[in-house]
Amino acid sequence: YSSSAWSDVAVIVPWVIYQIYGDRRILEENWKCMHEWVDYIRDHCGENRLWQNGFQYGDWLALDKEENSDRTGATDKYMIANAYYLYVTDLVRRTAEILGKFEEAEKYTYLYESTLDAFREEYYTGTGRIVSETQTGAVLSLHFGLAKEKDREQILRTLLSNIEDHKNHLATGFVGTPYLCHTLSENGAHEMAATLFMKEDYPSWLYEVNMGATTVWERWNSIKPDGTFDESGMNSLNHYAYGSIGDWMYRKVAGISQMEPGYKKFRIRPMFVKGIYSAGAEFESVYGKIKSEWECRNGKIRIHVEIPANTTAVICLPEKSEVLEMGSGSYDYEYETQTDLSYKRFTMDSTFESILQQPMAVQMFEQMAPGALDSPMVQMGKQMTMSELMQAAPQARPMFEAVLEALNQQEEF
Repeated sequence: YSSSAWSDVAVIVPWVIYQIYGDRRILEENWKCMHEWVDYIRDHCGENRLWQNGFQYGDWLALDKEENSDRTGATDKYMIANAYYLYVTDLVRRTAEILGKFEEAEKYTYLYESTLDAFREEYYTGTGRIVSETQTGAVLSLHFGLAKEKDREQILRTLLSNIEDHKNHLATGFVGTPYLCHTLSENGAHEMAATLFMKEDYPSWLYEVNMGATTVWERWNSIKPDGTFDESGMNSLNHYAYGSIGDWMYRKVAGISQMEPGYKKFRIRPMFVKGIYSAGAEFESVYGKIKSEWECRNGKIRIHVEIPANTTAVICLPEKSEVLEMGSGSYDYEYETQTDLSYKRFTMDSTFESILQQPMAVQMFEQMAPGALDSPMVQMGKQMTMSELMQAAPQARPMFEAVLEALNQQEEF
């Protein structure tokens, strides 16, 4: 199948390898394959200059479409196809410039600009609304720079609203998930990215961990809460797609991100996550080991950075406005802070089901409201958040608050 995102590997992989290692030969060797893939898409576009025919995987295995038999998600599959068409066309344009192919660069620049105009006319309203106001639709609009600058703030609000409608959970599939947390962190919503990352109930990364996963699954629920396997007929327990969160952990949490190919110049900008008091990562670049470690606790922030020879690092210290540009060496910083990264695991955002998975909670409910858990209404309310339950049963608020407080106190010991 010549599906977007999957087949776009012909362009994306050589480009990413070049960014990591800084060796132009990977681009030279793959130039023909790269530009011919973009040419293939162009040749299959309609009169409106968009690719809107043929098979597409869409946002594969996204959770925002009710029809279980359709695995492509709710985001318009041709919007996804054209978003990626624009992405790889831009990469081919940039590759041509790097290789000194200036006529080709001009050609693909025109193709990109004209396709972007057609894309905006097809998939956005004049006021900036998206044809598919899904999490993935918003993420691609922002991350690939497809939306007009004046509409970006509204599209970010659309993304946040959609996440909130899903009880602060993701609903993205193979296409949207890799860029979801990056998009949030890069557009002033890092706290929401951290919230998604730290979720422990389905769907989330830590749900898999809590269910015993040692590899990343193909589906968010490859193993169900009762321990049984998903029986849809396609259920790999070792699948990379959602493992892409690791890139966000390196680039945002640890804060290591290249600014020039091969990490000749790179940025160190750690971003804190509530519930994580220290983090670090190291990367063996072609110039040597890059290391970033941080700790934030007891009123102190401590940062440790190692920069290899013949490279430059731009260091953005948390809560500091000054930007430091440093050469090779080892650097340590320590300063005071009012930031408290303590994370209450159980909150009003927790589902009733996640609370009932805690033996202490079950014991407390049985003591304060004997027999209440036997009601058939409990089963119906399991997917509700504690906040929703309190709205439905305000008289039970003191009991719910007492349970949450007890569970969080238990976590501290």
